[in-house]
Amino acid sequence: MRALLKNQTGICVDTIPAPAVTRDDDVIIDIALAGLCRTDVFVAEGRIPAKTPQLVLGHEFAGTVSAMGDAAAARIKNGARVTVMPILPCGICALCRAGRAISCQHTSMLGIEHDGAFGEKIRVPQSAVYTIPDTLSFRHAAYSEPVAAALSVLKSGIRPEEKGVIYGNNRFGQLIDRILRAYGFHDITIVDAADADGVEDGLYDFAVETLATSGMLRSLMRMVRVQGRIVLKSRKHEPIELVLAEAVRREITLSAVNYGDFRESIDLMASGKIIVDDLLGEEHALEDFADVFERSKTHETRKTFFDPRK
Repeated sequence: MRALLKNQTGICVDTIPAPAVTRDDDVIIDIALAGLCRTDVFVAEGRIPAKTPQLVLGHEFAGTVSAMGDAAAARIKNGARVTVMPILPCGICALCRAGRAISCQHTSMLGIEHDGAFGEKIRVPQSAVYTIPDTLSFRHAAYSEPVAAALSVLKSGIRPEEKGVIYGNNRFGQLIDRILRAYGFHDITIVDAADADGVEDGLYDFAVETLATSGMLRSLMRMVRVQGRIVLKSRKHEPIELVLAEAVRREITLSAVNYGDFRESIDLMASGKIIVDDLLGEEHALEDFADVFERSKTHETRKTFFDPRK
């Protein structure tokens, strides 16, 4: 199959053996569309350590089941339209054994530790596979992972009657705003980083960040009221500065959140409770990766997709 690879010589599109069923719970999916995330770019650039010597990039995708092991066949039908939660729990830690796999601290990820979705096919465990209704397009289904990530803000303790601000007028900020409004939040403002200095001190009960920088934390520490809450959502791998004395003096709660329920993210789009069409952008061939990766660093308005069938 054709795939977009990171190997010892760099990033390239090459032909490699297609994945096959090797375990009872394996599912082989023919990729219809795969979305590009900043994480994929960071892996390509070597800023996030990944599987060597060769890795298929990508982790946000949807497609059609084309083969599976015997155990997977008990739950999933051949030809099913599906998407996949790309964060894979270990299955053996205390949290996993207690039925709390969503909080597993020994996870691995498609497109980082395992071959990902920027190819014609992918092999995944059946536990990560979610069927999608016929009414949901592959474009929308491939966006399920960002929706599930945005859903996690609801786990932070914020309440619909509170006044909130989302820091970062970007695609993810827009998505969080729509999810909050779908769950009854009405007094929400999106503030771009360039306009943060003009926001009144203590104006908000809570703030959600989508751009993790030291300057962002200083701004949000000032924007929220005394005993307010800052919700941390970005997956920045480098350290950022926090003035602890300021957080203690103002008794600010910092709530870091990871993922919401993946099935819920699918249902939100399928039911029309959130509309994301304007957040979904162009579809490209794998061979366009250089231009697509470069544009992604400055264009955050719409999600870009790879179509490995092109």
